[in-house]
Amino acid sequence: MVNHTAILAALAGTYSLINTTSYFNGDPIPDAAYGAAPVGVIHYSKSGYMSATISATEPELRPQELTFPFTPDQDDADWALVGKHSIGYAGPLRISDAVPATAESGQVFHGPLIAANVPRWVGTSQVRNYTIVRRGEQTFLQIVSRRDGGYTGELWWERLD
Repeated sequence: MVNHTAILAALAGTYSLINTTSYFNGDPIPDAAYGAAPVGVIHYSKSGYMSATISATEPELRPQELTFPFTPDQDDADWALVGKHSIGYAGPLRISDAVPATAESGQVFHGPLIAANVPRWVGTSQVRNYTIVRRGEQTFLQIVSRRDGGYTGELWWERLD
């Protein structure tokens, strides 16, 4: 039997995005969602919660005149552009039994999501395969997600704490 508590403890931490690679039917493709140099943070807690945020950094994908909260004079098209090139979501973190899980690799569910900037994702569980790689003092987390239609995302994160 898989010790879910030990796996959550091994995954627990805050990670900074290093890079993303997108694939279509196994072939690398440009990452239209996040752009060429995305930034992001993913956090896993020992108690079984997670949050993730990723956004593009190119000025043409992130109009700098926008503020929060928005003001009535700001263009909806600019806000739509930001929405198309960022993702943010949070919810429970669960270990999947579909793939043999260890403290180094396996599969997790992000969800059912409590909050997401993509409305359709609220209440869903996002399947993610994980691999933890240690190199000296550094710990890296590889997350792979497969999406409908032949799309796959591979994200590498570096542990901050």
